[in-house]
Amino acid sequence: MAGRPDAGGARGARPRRSGSGGRVVRFPKVADTLTRRPKVVVTGGSGFFGERLVRALLARGDRDVVVFDLVPPADLPDVKHRFLDLNLPFADGTLFKLLKEERPEAIVHLAQLRSPSHQTTYAHELNSIGALHVFAAAGEAKIPRILLGSTSLVYGARGDNPNFLTEDHPLQPDAADRFVRDFVEAESHARSHVRRHPDARVQILRFVPLLSPEVRDYRTRLFAAPFSWQLMGYDPLLQALHPDDAVDALVRALDRPEAQGVFNIAPEGVVPLSTVRLLFGSLGIPVPHPLGYALYEAAWLAGVGLMPGVHAHYLRYLCVVDDAKARRLLGFTARKTTLEVVLETARARFGAGRLVDFDAVADAARSARYTFEQRVHPRPRAEAAGVAS
Repeated sequence: MAGRPDAGGARGARPRRSGSGGRVVRFPKVADTLTRRPKVVVTGGSGFFGERLVRALLARGDRDVVVFDLVPPADLPDVKHRFLDLNLPFADGTLFKLLKEERPEAIVHLAQLRSPSHQTTYAHELNSIGALHVFAAAGEAKIPRILLGSTSLVYGARGDNPNFLTEDHPLQPDAADRFVRDFVEAESHARSHVRRHPDARVQILRFVPLLSPEVRDYRTRLFAAPFSWQLMGYDPLLQALHPDDAVDALVRALDRPEAQGVFNIAPEGVVPLSTVRLLFGSLGIPVPHPLGYALYEAAWLAGVGLMPGVHAHYLRYLCVVDDAKARRLLGFTARKTTLEVVLETARARFGAGRLVDFDAVADAARSARYTFEQRVHPRPRAEAAGVAS
């Protein structure tokens, strides 16, 4: 005779009574135990960055993915979505209930604003307090792994910065830069979580600013503007990471639970700010740097600027990072260099009618990269001869 089905319609485990206490003991269903795949929760999985990660995980097909966000991701009807607003009161309690129901092996926290906002309270509640909610709920629900997306801007742009900042460098952004300070606070919540839950595995990925034809953040809009204020005497080096490379870094981090801590995620190479402006066809109007700060701040307060005046530090000083740790422990290497990312974006947006020959610049960049690689990592003569033949 067929066994009695459980609530889900599947054959339930047959109860047995123990000989001593008369209690009903239910044995776990072996089939469910063997077939249950690891599950990943992505907060902010409907945003630009999070949706790309969700698509990448679905393409691999080795994990179940659940999106915690205000709305379900576009064009992904098969992805499970749970409503979550981290700005609501008691959001940590709501998140705790969702995590107890879903029981994921890892949380990837990407529910963040990645451009400065005039709504500073909302931005603080999401970027800083939202991260606090995530770590508090994850600790109560005993989630073993958390990945936090951060930014390399947390190091701060300063005149005494080394050429390449490592993960051991202190975080020294300007105290008045509330946008960057929120990310610093989010990272402090992650460190507190590790102290309270020593068994938890936490990875913090500090991405250099993203750039691609699809990105619409404040830096891209600044580069694309017809003109912008150029701080006289300053031309800092910049890094730009393609979103696909950023997603690849997240996937690699998920695949390596043993690699814990902070990782700089950056592409190869740097480009001066003046070169970025040239390729985008944007005119840099030179002004003394005290006036430049005031102009950026005045435009921001008037509601027409792209960033607060204090953020002009990143147009004045160096803030580029070294990604050797990510290369070594995560096996991450960006597919596109900074120059290739800038060229791709500038060509897609402003290729028509510009004086810049993008093909010639791209050919020169490839030639320079090949020459550099030959000098740094020269191939043996036998290998070179084999390639030539």
